[in-house]
Amino acid sequence: MIHRLSYFFFLALLSGCVQSVDRAPHSTVKLLRNNTVAADPLDFDKGQVRPRYQWQLKPGSLIRATLDTTLGIPSIQGQIDGQETRLILDTGNAFPVLLDASSATDIGLPTIRGAALRGTGIGGNVDVLLAQYRSLKILNQNVLGRGVAGVFLHSYRTKFAGMTVNEMQLNLLGLPLLEQFSSLTVDGPRNEVLLAYKRSFQPPSGAASFPFTIQEGRMWIKIKIGSQTVRAFFDTGCGSGLRLSTAALDAIPKSAFSSPHLRKRRAMGVGGIEHEKVGVLREAELGTLRMVPLEFDTSPSSNDILLGWLPFKQTRMTIDFEKKKVWVEPIKVD
Repeated sequence: MIHRLSYFFFLALLSGCVQSVDRAPHSTVKLLRNNTVAADPLDFDKGQVRPRYQWQLKPGSLIRATLDTTLGIPSIQGQIDGQETRLILDTGNAFPVLLDASSATDIGLPTIRGAALRGTGIGGNVDVLLAQYRSLKILNQNVLGRGVAGVFLHSYRTKFAGMTVNEMQLNLLGLPLLEQFSSLTVDGPRNEVLLAYKRSFQPPSGAASFPFTIQEGRMWIKIKIGSQTVRAFFDTGCGSGLRLSTAALDAIPKSAFSSPHLRKRRAMGVGGIEHEKVGVLREAELGTLRMVPLEFDTSPSSNDILLGWLPFKQTRMTIDFEKKKVWVEPIKVD
């Protein structure tokens, strides 16, 4: 019997459309639970998932993909077991591969009997089944052979005027998988993503940078706001700027804010809809990178501090997993 484990699945989408997060339809969950396989003992260690990566890439490989920002966060096109799907690049996700229930049933993935997780993310908690996939591709490039994926038992939809417009695909490549690459480059202005496998990154001259550490499935950084230094985790799956806990917000001097007034906003995470308050900091420092200004949000239900992808949308950003450094280069497109 596999124990129920807790993982962090932080993802926040900001949109003008009302978004809906509900339990996956009973018929979808039934299909998932009826299509099962026995657990492979090699995938687990003392009841915990032990990711195994059956790499199909050669050392020195460089995957070049088109950046998709439809959801306001970086994603690319890929295939799981031959089925085309959008894959979100989510450093805030502590599990290698996560799929929504609808996508998993469309692909026909078998779930693993007796295996389940409990996810914690923006908007609340979510139940997760485990499933087996046979192959993962980015574009038409073979990346991984057989592996284990998590399956959200939630349904994500966009709505307009009270009507469901479409089902949203929320399929994520998480930090444990992304950090197996030497580097990940997201070039916003040129709409390009580069994934380097066993290929060292050469930072451009004059680029700003900041260090990070990886602990407890998160990518930790330090941000200086006025005289305060706060520890946060870096989450490319979050479409906002800096998320502050209430305690961290109270500790920041009022002179650091552009305005004392906060506006309200709705955000969707893997666990549901959350109501936030949004403001602007005059500036913040991250290593040699100076962010002027920097949008922040806060929610009474969150005790976490994280930095999302919003400040980097118009830059060429490279996460160098070998040197544990993020390089940021402003880009001007002719």
